[in-house]
Amino acid sequence: MAAPTSFSNRTAIVTGAAGSIGEPLCFALARAGANVVANDYGCSSAGDGSSAIVEDLVKKLRAAGLSAIADTHDISTDAEKIVDLAIKTFGRIDIIINCAGIIIYGPIDAQPISAFRKVFEVNALGAMALIHYAWPHMKKQKYGRIVNFSSDSVFGMPYSSTYVLARGAMLGVTKSLAIEGKADNILVNSVGPCAFSRMCADVIGDLPTDHQAAFKATYTGESNAPAILALASEQNKYTGQTWVSGGWAMGRTAIMSIQEIKGLKTVDEVLKGMDVLMDKERESIEPQSIEDYLSFRAQA
Repeated sequence: MAAPTSFSNRTAIVTGAAGSIGEPLCFALARAGANVVANDYGCSSAGDGSSAIVEDLVKKLRAAGLSAIADTHDISTDAEKIVDLAIKTFGRIDIIINCAGIIIYGPIDAQPISAFRKVFEVNALGAMALIHYAWPHMKKQKYGRIVNFSSDSVFGMPYSSTYVLARGAMLGVTKSLAIEGKADNILVNSVGPCAFSRMCADVIGDLPTDHQAAFKATYTGESNAPAILALASEQNKYTGQTWVSGGWAMGRTAIMSIQEIKGLKTVDEVLKGMDVLMDKERESIEPQSIEDYLSFRAQA
C-alpha cells in the first residue's frame, strides 16, 4: 500500500479559508503536514462580514496540534501582505489555493458595474495578485503548486454574470501561467469544485426539498479535498488543465478547437458553414498552447 501523500515542510496559502470548501482543505493540508496560511476577509456570499471566522478556524487547527496562522487581509487589495506574512512566518510558499470567491446575483440589466468590479477584483484580480507576489519565491526555490478556482457556471448560469465573468477568466490564464512556470517546476491548474455553501444556496433554492437535501449530503466541502490536494501535491505531474471535483469524484473540462472552414466570402456561406461547425463529428483538438491552436488552424 502506497504511503499517504505528505505535505511536510510545505507552506500553503488557502484563500477563502473559512468557507465550506476552504475549511476542510485547511484541515486536510495541515493534517498532511503543511504549514497553512488561512486567509479570509469576509464571510457572506457577497464578501461582507467579519474576518473573525478565520481566526476561530485557526484556533481549531492549533487545538488539534496543527500548524496554521490566520490572515485577515482583503485579497482584492492586500495580496502582497498575505505573501509577506507567509514568508515571515514560515520562510517559503509552496502552494496557493485560490479558493476565495464572492457572488452578487441579478439579471444583467439590473446589475451595476460596481457589482462586476467587486466580484472580479476578488475572484480574478485578487487571485492573480497573490500569484504575482508569490511567483518570485516559487521561482527561486524551483517549486510551486497553484490551484485556481473556476466554476461549472462557465457552461452558462443565468443571473450570475458577475461570478461567471470572473471564474471564466481563470481558465485561459491558468494555461498561460502553466507554460511560464513549467521550467521552474511551478505547476498551475484550475478546478471547478462543487459543494453546498451559502453561495449556492440561492441557486438550488427552487429545487424540491428532497433534491436539496440530496445535494447537501452528496456535495460536501470535504468531498472536494482529495482532488484539490492531489493537484497541490508534489506527486502531481499535470499542469495547465481545468478539473472538476465534488461528491468524492473528479473530472476534467476541455477547451476544444473545431476545424475551421476556409473560403467563406459571403454571409450566406458563413451561415451555412456555422451549421457544419456545430457538427460534433467534425475534427477537433484540445490545444495546450497558442502554438498548438495556430498549427491546427493552419492545417485546415
